[in-house]
Amino acid sequence: MEVYQVMKDVKRAGGKRAAVAATIAAALAAGWGLKSVQVVAQGEGTTPVAAKPVVATPATRDAASMQNAFSDVAKAVEPAVVTITTEAGRARTSSGPGRAPSSPFGGGGEGGRDPLEEFFERFRDFGMEPNSYQKEELRERFYKTQQRGGGGLGSGMIYRNDGLILTNAHVVQGAKTVTVKLADGREFKKARVLGSDERTDVAVVKIDGPNLPTVKLGDSKDVNVGDWAIAIGNPFNLTSTLTVGVISATAREVPELTGNRSPGDFLQTDASINPGNSGGPLCDIYGRVVGINNAIYSRSGGNMGIGFAIPINVARDIADRLLKSPNGRIARGYLGVKISDVDDRAAGLGLPEGTKGVLVEDVSPNTPASRAKLQEGDVVTKFNGQTVTKSSELQRLVGDAPVNSTATLTVLRGDKTIDVKVRLDELKDEGEQPTTPAPSTENDSPAGEPTALGLKVAPLSSDKALSNRLKGVQGVLVTDVTADSAAATAGLTKGDVIERVGRTPVTTATEFRNAVQTILGRQAGEEKNVLLYINRRGERAYITVTVDKDKQ
Repeated sequence: MEVYQVMKDVKRAGGKRAAVAATIAAALAAGWGLKSVQVVAQGEGTTPVAAKPVVATPATRDAASMQNAFSDVAKAVEPAVVTITTEAGRARTSSGPGRAPSSPFGGGGEGGRDPLEEFFERFRDFGMEPNSYQKEELRERFYKTQQRGGGGLGSGMIYRNDGLILTNAHVVQGAKTVTVKLADGREFKKARVLGSDERTDVAVVKIDGPNLPTVKLGDSKDVNVGDWAIAIGNPFNLTSTLTVGVISATAREVPELTGNRSPGDFLQTDASINPGNSGGPLCDIYGRVVGINNAIYSRSGGNMGIGFAIPINVARDIADRLLKSPNGRIARGYLGVKISDVDDRAAGLGLPEGTKGVLVEDVSPNTPASRAKLQEGDVVTKFNGQTVTKSSELQRLVGDAPVNSTATLTVLRGDKTIDVKVRLDELKDEGEQPTTPAPSTENDSPAGEPTALGLKVAPLSSDKALSNRLKGVQGVLVTDVTADSAAATAGLTKGDVIERVGRTPVTTATEFRNAVQTILGRQAGEEKNVLLYINRRGERAYITVTVDKDKQ
């Protein structure tokens, strides 16, 4: 027994009954392993006591202890979690709450539906539904900031006692004014955005005030799958909301959600995250912040049990760089290549099984990569001596390198390993890239014999009109694709230009056939793969063609 409390009406119970109540309380607390027992005196009859636990076992006592741990984390972290509202200074197109607002996670409800209606439907699925008063209260709170002229709503956390706040860049993007409200009710209407980095979706906001609470930042590299995950924020403007789950995965890449942004490998969690949680902390069981809640995978705009947080180590580094930057932005190195992982495609590229690295799929003209003579089909294995096995690793290393610095890329080219020196430019906002005209399928030259892949090719130069429109492009033209063939299954179409087989450039049908047979001949098993470097309407990419044994 740690603590017990007796609540009584002294005037009516008198000393004797008070003593009896205290004895009962002490016995119950000791016998049930409870932190507290409440005894309430009611009238002159017997003294009712707190309801006895239905289940009182070591397991339930352990569970109660874990419950207290969540409460302790809430008490320690919630005071430093803030609500961030913004105004962009332009009127919304929505006429009212019947239309779904923009979500911090991209889009409103499915098919433009109101996300709050979908939220209410979840109650109906379990035979429950908020009453009309509760619904209107939720609506009023959620849309309060959404209808003030392009406003936004998100969360943040004070991480330094001088008023520095970590949040997501998309929470404050385009904001004319930023208002920060603390859990204790204090409101700062003129918060300043000191820096914002859209590529990692991290921003730093500043407020000035006394006695500001702060969170404690942890170390995201120590996070493991299965660890407790506690998300705190303001979903739907419901302030100081805590949800609990676990870390579902680490080092998760989700380009379909982030597009060109590269916040680092995400922490994935099933702790409930919803619109308004953006920028809030994801904590471990010790109350340390291990991530910034950033995105959800959802068909409806609401939580489906898959949420993502930016690792706090990434966010901390970006925040430090933003604060040191004179203009509140980060200058990043730029190489000028389109890349992908080699992974299990090594054999199809003509490389030894198990080869790891980053495949160069395209080299943009007038870039550091083109000036350094990098080639399509090169496989980058190291950047400045650091091994790279994933395109995201190379992307971050290049971005972190100083602008105008000279980097050394270790590259597999053909059967040789070479070092390529590259002087990096600064990464600029991406604009429209010139595209190569689509290959014409008219006036094709006589097709060659079908290959093992189920397609026919001819020299690109055999069609003068086509070659004139594809100046600088070398390869063979796909003149026919056999139905139900390996090439058709892989998605090749008539008019595609094949520039390379694996990493080998090809310009004639003979070169193409020989290169295909060389790669297939090095492989064993029922299925064999060959990667073809395709130019389709100016878009270049490797396509994997899988050939069954009976068609080889």
